Amino acid sequence: MRKFFLVLTLALALASAETTEDKEDAVPEEIVEEIKASDEIPENDDGGLRNYEYYNTVHGPHRGNSHGDYRPPNFAPSNIGYGGGGYDGGYGGGGGYGGSYPSHPAQPSESEYDFPKPNPPPSCNCKDIVDQIDDLDEKIIKSLLDLEIKADGIQRDVGEIHKETESVAFVSSQTQLIANAVDNQLNIVRQNLTIIKSDVEELTQFQQNIPDRTYLTEALFGLKCSYARKSKPLDDRIYSSCEDPNIKKTGTYWIKANFYKPVKVICMLDYGGRWMVIQNRFDGSVDFYRPWREYKYGFGNNDGGEYWLGLDRIYQFTKNGGAQLMIMLEDFEKNVTYAQYDLFSISDENDQYRILKLKGFLGGAGNSFEAEGMRFSTFDYDNDKFDQNCAAHTHGAWWYKSCGDSNLNGLYLNGPTLEKTGIYWNSFRGYNYSLKKTRMMLRQIGGGTGY
Repeated sequence: MRKFFLVLTLALALASAETTEDKEDAVPEEIVEEIKASDEIPENDDGGLRNYEYYNTVHGPHRGNSHGDYRPPNFAPSNIGYGGGGYDGGYGGGGGYGGSYPSHPAQPSESEYDFPKPNPPPSCNCKDIVDQIDDLDEKIIKSLLDLEIKADGIQRDVGEIHKETESVAFVSSQTQLIANAVDNQLNIVRQNLTIIKSDVEELTQFQQNIPDRTYLTEALFGLKCSYARKSKPLDDRIYSSCEDPNIKKTGTYWIKANFYKPVKVICMLDYGGRWMVIQNRFDGSVDFYRPWREYKYGFGNNDGGEYWLGLDRIYQFTKNGGAQLMIMLEDFEKNVTYAQYDLFSISDENDQYRILKLKGFLGGAGNSFEAEGMRFSTFDYDNDKFDQNCAAHTHGAWWYKSCGDSNLNGLYLNGPTLEKTGIYWNSFRGYNYSLKKTRMMLRQIGGGTGY
């Protein structure tokens, strides 16, 4: 279509050129070449026609513009024509280049443009979308509330399980303690059965050696009636202390010291000084698994047997500045060692007989009695720093810290053990060895009487 329009325009221009008398007013060659060149532009490309330079070239520059390049508003309609007026006053006649270009070209009407109109925006159903979002939000809130309720229920269940676990653990620990106690009692029963068996064998042998009545009758007639039985007098004197110079040898004596009343103790003169024995163990004949009251006042056979002097008497002996402490230890292989402390003292019952001073260690047994500041504990008076009752756990009574490295008042067992319940000194034979003999002794610092 555009090619046809251009060809028609060219024909009209040539016809006008032949009828004119003035050869000088012919269409310039560059215009003709420009129109021919436009024939080569593709049909769908109207860039040349919409170029305002081409418009100015064909119709002449706008005379009111100093630059000569006028581009009218809404330029380049698809149905542009070249009729009317001549070129600069020449080439008159309809459809030719006649007349001059008006100074203010007329605005094309809206119907002359074929620009595509934009499509209307798609309609939006916003209310439905908002309703759906509200429904989704409500469902999310309900789900969160359900999750919180379930989480609270799970937390309660976990708390109940935790309580049940603690209860089971406590019952298990108590069961283990009872089992250990039963096992220790069984060991004691076995030992007693062994002793009884030995006694029965001795009685049987003695019975076999008893003379009959005839032998005794004959022997009695041959006896002299002048036989006099000699009796050994008992030493009933009361000494000031074991350091009294009137005591000449190791033995059992009544001493006054600063006790409330005289008490019988063993005085040892065999270790480079004079010592008062406050604990004596060697055969298991006395049970040391006892309550607080008995450890306070003392118990056992003070006349040369196994005994505990008493916490009250130990406090009275050490309250005036302290004393020296000697601990003798012996195992079942006859290995003997000792641990000595140059300063030892304890407080009274109001402070649970706490160790006030325990300093100056010396000895080959090793220091397994680092208990300064510890209070005395029994199975009915738990004063240790452990979460369990060490006295009940080790079947003893001692100045425990955390069930301790020593337990000299534990069960009397025969050497190796499976539990920490025997008479042990960790740095000597370890926790799982119960010693044969232990002896705890005190004397005043400097060797004086101190009373």
